[in-house]
Amino acid sequence: MKFSSLLFPARALALGGLLFATAECSVSEQVKDKPSGKNVSAEALENEAYALMQYRLNFVDEAKLGGQDILFVRQAADIASPQQEQLQAALKKGNLPLHLKMRVYAKNPSATSVQLKQLDYQLLLDGKELTTGTTGQNLQLEASAIETLPIAIDMNVKPAQLSGSTPAAFAAGFTDFTAANRRLTMRIRPVYVGASGRQVPPTDFETIQLVTAKKAVSAK
Repeated sequence: MKFSSLLFPARALALGGLLFATAECSVSEQVKDKPSGKNVSAEALENEAYALMQYRLNFVDEAKLGGQDILFVRQAADIASPQQEQLQAALKKGNLPLHLKMRVYAKNPSATSVQLKQLDYQLLLDGKELTTGTTGQNLQLEASAIETLPIAIDMNVKPAQLSGSTPAAFAAGFTDFTAANRRLTMRIRPVYVGASGRQVPPTDFETIQLVTAKKAVSAK
């Protein structure tokens, strides 16, 4: 019995060492691709933060065509005949303004603050470019913070952009982000500036996901 009692601490120590080694391996797997250590440059930390940045598109807050609210227009018949005639007349006169207000949420999940020089965007309707613009100029995105980047669009709709359809058909489902084949999409391209003034070459435009987009679950 004395011999067994002497073995118990040794077994416990061995088991503890095994668990520690396993935990250490797990942690190392998690951080092996992340910059670490005293000699890590600020540039490396910034690059990691840029790669972790997340952007999401909120639903349209305001939408007006020819001064008429089209936020909840899902089909052309939702616009009464007199209003449809007004929109058609405005189109013929070359004065059919489109007003939109939207929001992009920018999340910085890293431990390093990020300086956003600007966020370029392309607004697409039915897969074709409708307009382009820039938001979020010289915005400081603090570590573990979420910022709102407003997008306001005011443009004149031309007959060529209607592809032969009526203004009412153009407005139908314009802001419906719940549809299986939503008409309005956006592509973005963030441009960053490092703390030293280093401007990071912009990447290609990428389609931005909605705030309601669910995270993909990896198959086990």
